[in-house]
Amino acid sequence: MHAFPATTLSAALAAAFAITGPLAAPAARAQAPAVRPVAYSIPAGPLDAALATFARSAGVLLAYQPELVRGLDSPGLQGSLPPAQALAALLAGTGLQAAVADNGTWTLRRAAGPAAAVRPPASNGAAGTALPEVRVTAQAERDGRTEGTESYTATGPSAAATGLALTLRETPQSVTVMTRQRMDDFHLETLADAMVQTPGVTVSRQSDMTTFHVRGSTANLKVDGNRLLSTGWGWNTHILYTLDDMAEIDRIEVLKGSSGLVSGDGNYGGTINLVRKRPTREFQASVKAGVGSWSSTRADADISGPLNAAGTLRGRLVAAHKDADSFRDRQHNRNSTLYGTLEAELTPDTQLSGGLTYKQRTLRGSSGTTPIQAYSGAGVAVPLTSRSYSNGASWGGYDQESLGLFARLEHRFAGGWTAKLQLARDTVDTPELLIGYLQYALPGQVQYGRYADIDDRNDSISLDVQGPFQLFGRTHDLLVGMGSARARTTLLRGNAAGASLAAAGIVYAEGGGITEPDWRGVAYSNDLFSRKNRYVYATGRFNLADPVKLIVGARVSNYTQRDVTDVAWYNYQMRERGVVTPYAGLVVDVAPNVSVYGSYASIYKPQSAKDAAERTLPPEEGKTYELGAKGELFDRRLNASISHFWMRTDNTAEEVGLNDNGDSIYRAVQGAMRHGYELELSGELARGWQAQGSWVMNSSNLDSASTTPRHQFKLGSSYRFAGGALQGLTLGGGMRWQSAIATSRGTATLRQDAYWLFDLMARYQLDRHLSFTLNVDNAFDKKYFAGVTNFTSQGLFYTWGMPRSVNLSARYDF
Repeated sequence: MHAFPATTLSAALAAAFAITGPLAAPAARAQAPAVRPVAYSIPAGPLDAALATFARSAGVLLAYQPELVRGLDSPGLQGSLPPAQALAALLAGTGLQAAVADNGTWTLRRAAGPAAAVRPPASNGAAGTALPEVRVTAQAERDGRTEGTESYTATGPSAAATGLALTLRETPQSVTVMTRQRMDDFHLETLADAMVQTPGVTVSRQSDMTTFHVRGSTANLKVDGNRLLSTGWGWNTHILYTLDDMAEIDRIEVLKGSSGLVSGDGNYGGTINLVRKRPTREFQASVKAGVGSWSSTRADADISGPLNAAGTLRGRLVAAHKDADSFRDRQHNRNSTLYGTLEAELTPDTQLSGGLTYKQRTLRGSSGTTPIQAYSGAGVAVPLTSRSYSNGASWGGYDQESLGLFARLEHRFAGGWTAKLQLARDTVDTPELLIGYLQYALPGQVQYGRYADIDDRNDSISLDVQGPFQLFGRTHDLLVGMGSARARTTLLRGNAAGASLAAAGIVYAEGGGITEPDWRGVAYSNDLFSRKNRYVYATGRFNLADPVKLIVGARVSNYTQRDVTDVAWYNYQMRERGVVTPYAGLVVDVAPNVSVYGSYASIYKPQSAKDAAERTLPPEEGKTYELGAKGELFDRRLNASISHFWMRTDNTAEEVGLNDNGDSIYRAVQGAMRHGYELELSGELARGWQAQGSWVMNSSNLDSASTTPRHQFKLGSSYRFAGGALQGLTLGGGMRWQSAIATSRGTATLRQDAYWLFDLMARYQLDRHLSFTLNVDNAFDKKYFAGVTNFTSQGLFYTWGMPRSVNLSARYDF
């Protein structure tokens, strides 16, 4: 392994983070690993699993070649020992021995002498041939990070469902993880790109607006577990988060079903949690450049590692920039991302980390949230356009800056207890959003809108304390937490007078040609949208018997919403106090790596929809019941699951018409039901063969469910050739299928039949530093609607899906 001096990396990262003052002088050797005894309870079994448990319990970094331990068993370990003695006991009889490197990392090697013959080396070459460098997952086993694991599945814990750090098999709810490797292989650059490929997620497009649906409901959004409360109207969502670059993200966790225990209020279909990359204990750096369809160019850089010789101060810097046109006429995007984070071990048991994410985005040629018209409000059909057609003005769009700040303090107490304090602030500043678009509705219109001083901010603080306790002779786990989240959006909203297509001299089918109006003299509203949520919650995981775990918890929330606009229909003052969202789950191990489970989860959602008498509908209540089975196969390299769910919602708002002012009227639907099943697998099917796929069925008795597919299939897979003439080559592909979607008004129906999409990828690793990757999305250039919309009186609309696109990139790892 090529080593980089600590002083060199310290200087580079110190400059990048603008750290002032001298860095610590390099020491002769790194700090020695902890030698205090640790209590272990590791059963006999596969050595790989035993080592993972040891590394997690001892809090050490353990690195080894996976081939070195494959097929070996460990005698296990019971009792308290220092790490060196504990590791020696686990390796007894395996022909392996442990050593500690200068940086404190434990490594494995074959023991000299007769013991080495217990198992022959797994090598394609002659004896003594050096094996290629492999990043191993000891760190992933502890904190869940997926970077460097080269896997399409999560090997570590996730707190997505309960707040407790549980593996996917231990979690009594469906959780899907998009790993860093999966995103890198298939060129998934934005959140929307990643969700398109994520099992169980439907991505609906409405012109420039993107919406994520899980189990038929809009998904909630988090970053590092901190809630981002959606604010504003639908038009505002297309400039918030969905198009964010994923350069600084390690993984995306998608919890299926209600998440009231960890979210409080929100949508009941699912919750998307973005988990940022963290600094690494060893130096690593890479640069990447790519070109693609529609004049797309992109560059990335990522540098990480220790900032002092002892490795107690670590840093990371990630930068990305993309400039591209679109398959739509006259549309252009530019995105820049800069992410920096520091991690400091204040004491052996206390760690402080923090950082920022700065993003800049520019969009030109936007039509806002108004798609292409298929039928007028009177049911008159409009001829289909080409996929490159745009009904937006070339001058429409926005320039935007966002800043995410975060800090985290973690401490380990005696007895295995830990505490974590997190603070976060996310702000999005859009000085001006201009919209100009064509509408065919008879008579044809040119519409204009201008929004100014759009300021979005999300603030959150949370404190979690968790650890084991003894009861009735067994060890159980308890989590107690509290926190607060708030969001605020302010903006000025105005519209210039529209004109008919005839007066503007524009033919709808030709698009474009929209002249920017004189914005002087336009009257603006002064809008405010505000939400607050304060909560306390607790979760317990009770070890009823060796194979049986009961998880119960509850959250108590106080909620406030205040919206102030110049439109009477959109003024709200809502308060909910002491809302309880319970949770219960039972997990039974029916085999060493197979579990069956059942769970009940709930959530509530205050809503602003009003009935014909302008009375606000009561909060929507969502309950999810789920039964399933999960397995960790092939030494935990592959996760597989099957689940069946029922979702009942009360007070669900469903649009039934318009009032005299043209505003929507809703009714509260009681007992709205959704049910379905999911089959999913992710991970390594065979050595070098990674896959992630699912089959999902969602069924609902709501009319509005027709715009999301009832059935969905997704699969992404890649195979890395380990030897022979094809060594260094990785080939992969993906396929996506969904059933038909449709929307209707009167006798007019807009339908997208079921369709398949296919993606291809190939990567060639020229040497240990340089690789080239080719991605082809929608390889057969399928023509399809990515979303259908019913604007009631205005008619039916569609948004074209992206045609075939090609991207070629080169990456250099230092």
